Order: sequence, then structure tokens, then C-alpha cells
Amino acid sequence: MQRRSTPLVAGIIVVMAFAGQEPVVRPVWDRIQVPEPETVGCLYTEDGKMIMTDGSFDGDGPAFVAAPVKPEPVRGAIGKNSTMYDELRALGVSAFEIDTMTRETKKTFDWRRVRKGQTFDLYTNEAGEIDSLILYTSPAEFVCVRRGVELFTAAVEQVPFEISYHVTHGTIYDSIFASLQSQGAETELAGSIDEIFGWTLDLAKDLRQGDQYALLYERRTYETGYTALGTVLAARIVNLGKEHNAVRFTPQTGAVGYYALDGKSMQKSMRRAPMKFSRISSNYSSRRLHPVQRVYKPHFGVDYAASRGTPVYATGDGLVLAANYQSGNGNYVRIHHNKTYETYYLHLSGFAKGVRPGTRVTQGQVIGYVGSTGLATGPHLCYRMKKNGRWVNPRMLDLPAKEPVKQSEIVSFNAVRDAYLSRMYEALNEGLDRTTVVQAPARAPAPGLTAAMF
Repeated sequence: MQRRSTPLVAGIIVVMAFAGQEPVVRPVWDRIQVPEPETVGCLYTEDGKMIMTDGSFDGDGPAFVAAPVKPEPVRGAIGKNSTMYDELRALGVSAFEIDTMTRETKKTFDWRRVRKGQTFDLYTNEAGEIDSLILYTSPAEFVCVRRGVELFTAAVEQVPFEISYHVTHGTIYDSIFASLQSQGAETELAGSIDEIFGWTLDLAKDLRQGDQYALLYERRTYETGYTALGTVLAARIVNLGKEHNAVRFTPQTGAVGYYALDGKSMQKSMRRAPMKFSRISSNYSSRRLHPVQRVYKPHFGVDYAASRGTPVYATGDGLVLAANYQSGNGNYVRIHHNKTYETYYLHLSGFAKGVRPGTRVTQGQVIGYVGSTGLATGPHLCYRMKKNGRWVNPRMLDLPAKEPVKQSEIVSFNAVRDAYLSRMYEALNEGLDRTTVVQAPARAPAPGLTAAMF
């Protein structure tokens, strides 16, 4: 299909802001550049006479040539029960133009996903056709459509953002959430702490008053004004006087992960607990008074009290052997991980989508939701584990770790580790129980970082 050739709209310039630059970066739409028209082969005198390219005068004209004016976008928002088609039609764009644009870009973005409140910027050419369209699908992401010579093209891009680095330190008196909040840090960091240390510590049970934590992390500030938690680069917990350290590192081959200071992986073959920050209501026991049957019998599991509907996670990769209702177990899931381990998740209110016998699940995947089905007095999860066919206490098990940093990469790891710890120590030397902005890690070795942080 032949279409009138129109000027190309240059791409959006994504700029990362570094120290010393202006704190406020130009809005995304101001980065849309329109090609300037070709220079006219003439000049004008002060009295308005036009000087032709051959040096002669010809008629009257303006005293100066005005600079080309960049067209302003039409800015709009998706209304209630509205679509992008409706909004563009209301702005005078033809139905044919909208249909062509959405059809030619549907592989990049499904326009049926447009939602109420999402904003957009529309640029049109002299013919009233779409030159470019920016749809902000979230405070941190947008879809950019451009008219090409033959077809519309689209790309899902990230709103430009600045990265700042922060160190937060806290002492736990009530909860880790309360401590983070009192330090002016994002409470979402509690989830990051669980992800990093959840392999070796059960944060719902193991943390005590007086325990301490320290984190070096990124914060992203987007041009839309939206701020979000970035990556945690280094972390430390002191639990009952014992230090646990972790550093983020990306091997040349393999996925990014967290490693102890000697390069051993923090990630185990199995997670210590199947839930985040839930209270343990009953421990593993060889003799416990059953709350329903009122008889003493073994309790080969750990009960986690939580609100109905709380997500339950698979503690390791494996094959689902059962996902159904079974008498006293209620709705339960049984997962075979390898020739050594099997785990059980009892009293669920329901199963996650796609979880059924014969399906494979991954570590950390939601498999169900807390309930009180079967023999249960209230909503909770009973988590059980077998090792070599025998029930074991999952909280006391010494789980094997995943692969450490390869010896060929240990020098690179040590450089990253020391750079992160250097920034953390600098902030902590200025005072504890606070959140501090620090400079970007130098990512170079900082020898001699062996002193205790606390």
C-alpha cells in the first residue's frame, strides 16, 4: 500500500543522568525532534529586500528569517470505557489511519491493553496524519510509534531515569518493616532481604530484637517524577551476633546472583521457607497435641500462620506429583524436587493457575494460597519436607548451596565486592540507624576491608 512520504521523526534520546548534571531532565516529549526545513537560498536586508542567490534584490520580505517552530504534541488520556481508537478519533485522526497504525504495530504492542488513565502524546504532520505517538503505559515505560516511509514502527521503551545510591542501616526493635520505615527507606527492601538471605535464614522466625541490617541499593527517579527501588548491591544481617553478608555479582556465564564474601553462592538448592514474613504458629515436633483431634501425635511439618489468600511459593524446582483435595490435608500440593527431596504444602484455599499433577514448577513460583481446608482451626500453611523418603525438619536442614563463583572470575568478583563494601563502610562510619546517599561504587578493588561493620 502506497502512502505519502512524510518526514521521519527522530527517536527518543534516553539519557542517564550522572553526578553534577541538572537534577531535572527534560520531559520525554521534548526529546521528539522534527527535521528542520532546507535552508532557503536567499537572505534579507534590513529594509525587507530579498537578496537572491545571484546577489540581486527581488521584492519585499521579512526583516529576518524566523527559526522553524517545533510542533507541539496533542496530549491526552485514556478515559473510562475508552480505547486508543476512541481517543484518536476524537482528535480528528481518520479511522483508516488508526487502523493502519494499530495493525502494523500489533506485534510490538497489543492495543487492547490500553487502560483508563494512561496518557499519550500525539504528533501529526501537515496532512493531519500520525507522525509519532507516545503512550505512557506506566510511570516507567512507554510505547513509541513512528511513521516510516512504508510502515509504522513501534518500540516499548523505558522512561529515562537517574540512578542514585543509598545505604540504609537499621536495628530491629519491632519489625524489619518498622525499622526500614523509621530510617526513611523503602519498605519493599524487606522483600529484597528475604530474597537474599531466605536461603539460610527464616526471617519470620530467626530475626530478634537488636538484630541489625545494612543495605547498599539503587533508587531510580524517572522523568515522569516516579521513583522506584532499584537493585540491592550488597547486604548484611547480624542475627544473634552472627554476620551474614551478600554481594550481587553477574558471572560471565550464568544468571546474576548473590554471593558470600568468599564467593560461595547464597542461593541454596531449596529455600528455607515457602512464605514471606509469616508467623510460625507450630514447629516440627515428634509429639504435639493436635488442635482438632485433641490427641498427641507427631507433627512432621512447620505451620505458618497467615491471612487467607497469602501466596505460597515452591521452595525448589521440581515436578508436581499432586495438587488436589485429600482428607485432613485439605487442598495440598506435593512436589518431587530430585531423588533426595520432596515437599508438601497443606490446607491451601486454592491452587495457582496452571499448577496440576505433571507440571513443572520453579523455585519461588506461586503454587497456591493460604487457607484452612482439611483439619485446620484457622488459615495457615503446613509445610513438610521429606529427605530420602523420611520426614525431616525443614528449618534445621543443612541445604546444599548452588555453584560458587568460578576461580577464573574470582578477581572480578573481589573487585566488585570491595567496591560495594567500600561505599557501605563510608556511610556507616558517618552514623548508624540512618539512610544516606552515597556516590556510585567505583567498582575497583579497595584492599583492607576486613574490619567489622558494626
